[in-house]
Amino acid sequence: MEKQDRNDIATFPELFDGMEQFIEEQARGIKKTSAIVAMLALPCGMLIAWWLNRVA
Repeated sequence: MEKQDRNDIATFPELFDGMEQFIEEQARGIKKTSAIVAMLALPCGMLIAWWLNRVA
């Protein structure tokens, strides 16, 4: 087996053409999902805290 060199990207640039766009799209999706989870977690946490305070 041949030793792989650090210049593989330069040797095969067509393999990495859409990589930056893919990473940006994935990051955008993660940020959107994180914002939705945060918007749901805060009111749900407050509701649970209120309920626990009322029950106890």
